[in-house]
Amino acid sequence: MSLTSIPTPISTEIQAHASFGDQDPGGHADITTESLQLETGDGFHLAGTLYLPVGQALGTVIINSATAVPQVFYRRYARYLAGAGMRVLTYDYRGIGQSRPDSLRGFRATLSDWADHDARAAFRFVSAGFPGAPLAFVGHSFGGQLIGLVDELRAARASVLVGAQLGYWGNWPAAERARYALYWYGLVPAITRVWGYLPGKAGLGADLPAGVALEWARWCRHPDYLFGHRADAKERIARFDRPTLLYAFTDDAYAPSGAVQAFVRMAQNPRLELRTLRPSQLGVR
Repeated sequence: MSLTSIPTPISTEIQAHASFGDQDPGGHADITTESLQLETGDGFHLAGTLYLPVGQALGTVIINSATAVPQVFYRRYARYLAGAGMRVLTYDYRGIGQSRPDSLRGFRATLSDWADHDARAAFRFVSAGFPGAPLAFVGHSFGGQLIGLVDELRAARASVLVGAQLGYWGNWPAAERARYALYWYGLVPAITRVWGYLPGKAGLGADLPAGVALEWARWCRHPDYLFGHRADAKERIARFDRPTLLYAFTDDAYAPSGAVQAFVRMAQNPRLELRTLRPSQLGVR
């Protein structure tokens, strides 16, 4: 069986829209961008991009990406925020996008590294470079789950989470649970160990370092997801005291409403406001 024929539950929407950030963003021609390097606490260098508005910025927004989603995916959104007067930082976790080495075989990286080192490096860069400026962050999927992993995010004035879910396979609709269980118990560990990394053609659209893929699979096999492996995460997310909007979408196969609601229940945090949107509310199919 070839990788392209593997039936995977991972949403094909990410693959279908993976080129979105590569298109000409259009508009806001007066916005400037700067490529930069973020140094992590363990000495790794991450690729980042700073989007700068015209005139003095109203504040800074950090965009924390989803798993296997490179920063270029968020380029239009970053430019939109910069056009509204915000300074915006996007970056690639180690092993992803422009922070990827030539070969992922033998490359050491985990989801915990992304939280403990990479997300913190982005925060330190903004804190040192723009002290005193109002800070907000946007977290997509894993990027939203970071509120349970990174204390420094409490320095933000507010946050917006998109599709942040409790990734345990049992939180998916009943008709899909068997496929997800197969994916996390069998396919991901097997493919990753054979290839030395998890190829994007296995369903994600972007290659993942082996350590990231295997840790993600362990989390997704546990009913409490990352909270079953990171003992301090429940306490951290419960004390996250920034006003936070969490968006879910009824047609999002990758973060179904049941999994997002499970994340909210796990958080036990009254500052987390869940808003669920239907396509019809936006006048689209």
